[in-house]
Amino acid sequence: MHTNPSADSAALAERYPLTVAAFEHMAALEHLDRVLKLDAAWAAIRSGRPAAPRDDVYSYSAVADPAEYDLIYAGGGLGLLHAAIMARHGFRVLLFDRGEAGCAHREWNISRDELRALVAAGFCSWDELRDVIMAEYDTGVVRFFTPERAAARELWMPEVLNVALDAGALLRLARGKLVAAGGVVLDRRAFRGAQATPDGPLLVRVELARDDGTLERYVGRLLLDGMGSASPLAQRRFGGRPFAGVCPTVGTVAAGFTPGTADDEHNPRVGDILISVANAQRGQQYMWEGFPGRGDDLTVYLFYYDTLLKNQEPKTKNHSIAAGDPRFPALDAGPPSLMQLFEDYFALLPSYKRPGPEFRHIKPVYGYIPARHSVRPQEAPLLRGVLPIGDSAAQQSPLTFCGFGSHVRNLGRTTTLLAEALRTGLLGPEHLAPISAYQVNVSLNWVFSRFMQPWDAADDVNVLQNIFLGLLGDLGVDLAQRFFRDRMIWSDYHKMILGMFWRHPRIALIAWRVLGPAGVRQWIADYLAYSLAALLAALGRGLGAAWRERLAGGVARLAPAAALRLRARFAEWQAMGWL
Repeated sequence: MHTNPSADSAALAERYPLTVAAFEHMAALEHLDRVLKLDAAWAAIRSGRPAAPRDDVYSYSAVADPAEYDLIYAGGGLGLLHAAIMARHGFRVLLFDRGEAGCAHREWNISRDELRALVAAGFCSWDELRDVIMAEYDTGVVRFFTPERAAARELWMPEVLNVALDAGALLRLARGKLVAAGGVVLDRRAFRGAQATPDGPLLVRVELARDDGTLERYVGRLLLDGMGSASPLAQRRFGGRPFAGVCPTVGTVAAGFTPGTADDEHNPRVGDILISVANAQRGQQYMWEGFPGRGDDLTVYLFYYDTLLKNQEPKTKNHSIAAGDPRFPALDAGPPSLMQLFEDYFALLPSYKRPGPEFRHIKPVYGYIPARHSVRPQEAPLLRGVLPIGDSAAQQSPLTFCGFGSHVRNLGRTTTLLAEALRTGLLGPEHLAPISAYQVNVSLNWVFSRFMQPWDAADDVNVLQNIFLGLLGDLGVDLAQRFFRDRMIWSDYHKMILGMFWRHPRIALIAWRVLGPAGVRQWIADYLAYSLAALLAALGRGLGAAWRERLAGGVARLAPAAALRLRARFAEWQAMGWL
């Protein structure tokens, strides 16, 4: 494993034999080092002792040089989409990445309706998306395990995550558009630190390091932090406080599964949105997803829901894989790491989809997908001169964890508001705070996610979720799709909550056990904030689009900062489908 000098190949192969062998067959051994680094970073975050950012990661300092750029983007993932649109708005844009900007380690799925946001935001045309769309299938299914297959409730939804995208192709398209609009892209530049002016006109100086150690400095009006969940700027901003929840996720793009329509066969016309095939293992309820791609390719994910906030941790037993099973090495301490999850993935994959005679893994996909619990657009004050985007902001739903969908759905909103802030000079933290992908209608989803973790018995999650699927099926496909696409309206929430109390009265005792007194109090407070937002949105809806624009324009003449906040609120409601 000469391409992976920081890993002891013999020790890895002994502890994770299936993983090392599979990565070797995929010619992807260099990814093992990335997985190990992710595991190390998240082990520190889980423990509440993340690696302390260097003192020079962020500081205040006078900046004598003028701004060469309006916007400097750190990270070449989802930030590329944002940067390309801002460059087309006429702003001077620089984007850098520690590797090659535009490389993706996960595939993306979305609905066609949500994909319209890319076209509406001016990013691209439908013709340009033709080469990005790998597959579009008829429907998707959610199914939870029961010992008696006939007793399982299934939820079929035709417009949830049914469009599979080539993430690499989309990011290459974005990079090309950014450069064509005059943007600058720098590969293999590691972020070293940022200095912002403490007062007066806002300027940010960003220091980067090349592979050979040479330092470079660039000055912009604003730094957009797209460095992901382990961003040193995000850690500095939150003072080491953990995320509310996370989905450790692993998988592969694979081909050659047994074709057919049975649960464990590959049907290219059906996507598996959320599937469990067994009760809890290693103290976690393992979940599967499977999304058809080009040809007979299938992108398969294995993941579990984990809680990081100490006062909301469910009490669980360690329902582990049977001791002595030769397929598994000694258990990792605590929740499974990505390496352990990969080992389980390769061992358990046949229980989800049966490999055929020509089966092969093509490439690995993996990551820690975080979310913060918040009923505010920003949970902690922004650093002056820094605006987080993507996983660094972690504003996606703590239930669906669909960071890509959240980013795309709110792309027009965040770029339009940022353009207004730049043109009006409203770049202070208090002005930028409303510019995010935050949606109040997903702020309550942390409650649902807690019930995706076993609290007493190995079948806790499957039993409860089969009851919930029955309820969603009876409430209708439109409501179910709004729920899974983060467009839940106020009445949807009450139909689900009251329906569960009616069908399963014990849910009250389970909720007290799972959430605890502090969690119940938090849920009540969040519910009241959610209800107030729904009332305000109803008033805004009653005004109509023309009067909303007149109101925002009138406020802008008197108080531009207040107008920006008002437009941000309208844009949030629009993204949620409330207007």
